[in-house]
Amino acid sequence: MTDPIDRPRRRLVGTLLLAGAAGSLVPGCALFAAKKSAMAERRVVVLTSYAEELVQRFQQAFEQKYPDARVEVLWRHSADALAYLRRGGMAEIDVYWTPAPRNFALLKQEGRFARLTLDRAALPPAIGGTAISDPDGYYAAFELAGYGIAYNPEAVRKLGLPPPRDWGDLADPAYRGKVQMPIPGRVGFAPVMAEIVLQGEGWDKAWATFSAIAANVDFGSGDRSPDTDEVAAGHKAARMSIDFFITPSRRNADPAAGELAFVYPPKTAFNPSHVGISAQAPHPEMAKAFVDFVLSAPAQEMLLEPAVRRLPVRRDVYAAHPELTVRPFDGDGLAYDDELRRDRQGLVAALFDIAIVQPHVEALALWNDLDRADREGRGSAARRAEIRALLGTVPVSDEAQRDEKLRRLFAFPDREPGKPELPPSPERLAIEARWKAEVKDRLAAARRLLQALQSKSTL
Repeated sequence: MTDPIDRPRRRLVGTLLLAGAAGSLVPGCALFAAKKSAMAERRVVVLTSYAEELVQRFQQAFEQKYPDARVEVLWRHSADALAYLRRGGMAEIDVYWTPAPRNFALLKQEGRFARLTLDRAALPPAIGGTAISDPDGYYAAFELAGYGIAYNPEAVRKLGLPPPRDWGDLADPAYRGKVQMPIPGRVGFAPVMAEIVLQGEGWDKAWATFSAIAANVDFGSGDRSPDTDEVAAGHKAARMSIDFFITPSRRNADPAAGELAFVYPPKTAFNPSHVGISAQAPHPEMAKAFVDFVLSAPAQEMLLEPAVRRLPVRRDVYAAHPELTVRPFDGDGLAYDDELRRDRQGLVAALFDIAIVQPHVEALALWNDLDRADREGRGSAARRAEIRALLGTVPVSDEAQRDEKLRRLFAFPDREPGKPELPPSPERLAIEARWKAEVKDRLAAARRLLQALQSKSTL
């Protein structure tokens, strides 16, 4: 299973010693041994999947605060990291610091983290009732990824539209061919994105929203995150995205196309990355110093730098920056349930693929016909609403999706990196075949109704 959040990552190619304070030592003397022992204690080994550019900023700031300390950084993808840590890596590292909520939850269940001492007044444990840090204090949120809509103001203006403010705004037919939408099951952050809409709008309305937005999308290969530069360059107008993904495009956008903007819909969620200390940390004091540092106000301020543009997790940092338009800890927000997302993620991904992606070309033609019928006032509003419902309904009802057996049948299996994925069970294949047949029947029914409207308009 891929992580909810798709961030720049690097495979472990060795240990990167990012700084050191090695003095002039004379081998063979007691002074040398003492200094060597002291140096070994004044280091911290950090395992992460963060991009090197971000890690170096915090490493350098930490070593400025502790001039006699050094940071050793190991880079591993989150899936590789979990296998490594379970094989004994927790005795080799001090700090695990990365955007991989599932890894932290699993490792905590296995008793692999030491309990942290956290300032709960400055570091709220939840947003809108949704926990962002471990309630038992074994790992803490370091920064937040906010989900919303990245858009090109100039491209949107040329379409004659106001700036988007909510997910459903992207369903406007004026956006035809100008929206980017990630596919759950194929793009790392897309399952959380889809679940935000599902929980915010409810099962039936959310699928109608997905279907209508998809009519404005060119899925292409569908197996990678949509290219933000397409929006930055003005070729596309908007995309469903995570806030930090637009940072490089803001720097590199074509000046003629304008700078990207980002809006957080009223019902959205913020996905945390975490930091924790290994229960077997070789250097527990420096591990605590490192975690305390990255959660401190000065370090959290660094997240707001233009080259970083991440959301802090401290209330006092937001209080010090009234200019920030996003304030995750103000108001109730969406009580996002990530346990629910994990429980039905495979089911949602399969439905999205079968009901929206696979029939996309055929469905798009029908959406275009329906848009023309709307503009020309053909048929009754009730009949056009019936057609819209046929195009925006999936083969699993809200009640049916709650079935635990069905969710387990479509759950993404845990597997070690490098091992082949098990083929779908015959039971799952049979269910998917029924879904495909139902989608085909719904599209055929929509086509017949649209043809009837067309025939009446020619009489």
